[in-house]
Amino acid sequence: MSLLALSELSFEYPSGPVLFENVSFSLNPSDRLAIVGPNGSGKSTLLRLIAGDLEPTRGRIIRQRTLRIAVADQEVPTGLRQSLFDFVFGALPSLAQLRAHLQELEQRLADPSSAAEYASRINEYQECGGFLAEAAVTRTLSGLGYSPPDLDRGVQSLSGGERTRAALARALSMEADLLVLDEPTNHLDIAAREWLETSLASRPAACAITSHDRALLSAFANRIVEIERAKVSVFETGYQDYRRARVLLDRQAWLAYEAFERRKAALNRAAQRREQLSVRVAATPEGIRGGKDHYARKAAKVARTGRILKERVSEEHRVEKPWEEQPIEGLTFDTVARSGDIAVAGARLTKSYGAKTLFRDLSFHVRRGDRLAILGPNGAGKTTLLNVIQGTTLPDSGSVRFGAKVQMASLAQTPAEFDLSRSPLDICGADTAARTLLACLKLRPDRLNRPLQELSGGERTKVALARILTSGANLLLLDEPTNHLEIEAQEALEQALQLYPGALIVVSHDRFFLDALGPEMTTLTLGA
Repeated sequence: MSLLALSELSFEYPSGPVLFENVSFSLNPSDRLAIVGPNGSGKSTLLRLIAGDLEPTRGRIIRQRTLRIAVADQEVPTGLRQSLFDFVFGALPSLAQLRAHLQELEQRLADPSSAAEYASRINEYQECGGFLAEAAVTRTLSGLGYSPPDLDRGVQSLSGGERTRAALARALSMEADLLVLDEPTNHLDIAAREWLETSLASRPAACAITSHDRALLSAFANRIVEIERAKVSVFETGYQDYRRARVLLDRQAWLAYEAFERRKAALNRAAQRREQLSVRVAATPEGIRGGKDHYARKAAKVARTGRILKERVSEEHRVEKPWEEQPIEGLTFDTVARSGDIAVAGARLTKSYGAKTLFRDLSFHVRRGDRLAILGPNGAGKTTLLNVIQGTTLPDSGSVRFGAKVQMASLAQTPAEFDLSRSPLDICGADTAARTLLACLKLRPDRLNRPLQELSGGERTKVALARILTSGANLLLLDEPTNHLEIEAQEALEQALQLYPGALIVVSHDRFFLDALGPEMTTLTLGA
């Protein structure tokens, strides 16, 4: 029996277009459902409809009466005076209440009545699985990258990314029939992402997610819901099989369209030939008198067959032309000047914040055309090292040296330099290369002349990427460049970087993106 069923569901915001309509599918107890599609297609909206946070414009959602849904909140409530562990353990309210009561009784064990109640309550706590639940919460927090000392930290002391991970840990710890997660790998390093993949794949309850993380989708999903240009399609398969099926369906759509166009053209040609023939037949041959009506009747019959052929064209089921993506072919980097053999080198770099040393006596060099990936867990100093290289952060000791004719550009610093009143074309230029790159990165045509202040964070990232890739710089520093990019835009960026002739230094937790940089990529791991 399904957990919930969507029946002829449609949704549109009051001031916006229809996101999707006539959506019908069910969600079953063993489903690991992934909702995929471009930015702005309505993935998060569909997820909120499933969770019950939104009501559909039309149609309905039928849920089991006792259905328990766990959702990872995007915002952790302010003013919480709890430790990280207590916040996550609060996902189990009855156990959390009993545990809090035991902690109160521990303060009064000198009192015989409190000691007796404590002995009774702790047996109850054990029988209810309290200690097993504590161990499970600890494993979850550890898997998401928290160290043992972090468990006692106050929730309010956590950074934004750490709070997001805490909300994810709380949702994972809830007893629920359906787990709903929106972009769960945001703010997770590679180790935490791999742990999450294993955890979700082995989870007995149903789960529905949205994600642009191709590794997570490949490891997790057994059903795919695709939203593309207001149309929702369901694929009863995993992510990689879905991608293959999508390629096949696109090919079949093009074959059907081309066959329709050939049939239409053939019928039109046949109809035109009949019209021309009817004109010739209507002309009475020289020397024949009184045959005008006879030849006119013959011409009318021929003309009628032409009209029948035209009617067949209009009556035949029309096959719409499939959506055609703009190819990235033709993109060149002719403006990228050749640098010296060594693009940049760091010598014995050390950087600390208080008692925490991020790196010590670190040395590296990047040659012209090299790809260097800086890896490591969250908090290891990856972004700090990028900032040291570009000169926005000073090292405690050591130096950074650039080679001859090196021109550097950085994704991390570029968006902050933009005038938000300017449009993407103002910033990137209106030439073919800039327009091609913006289109490949899925920046919609109606956004090209909009001021940046009206664009989303992901759209601004696309503008920043296009700007630095067309700037002529021969050394690029990219900090999590695939964040906020839909899968198609990620793949377009990968193709562009494969063509880019300059040196590249990246910080990324996106394993598919790192693999796409090629076997020549070298790595520098911090925090190991």
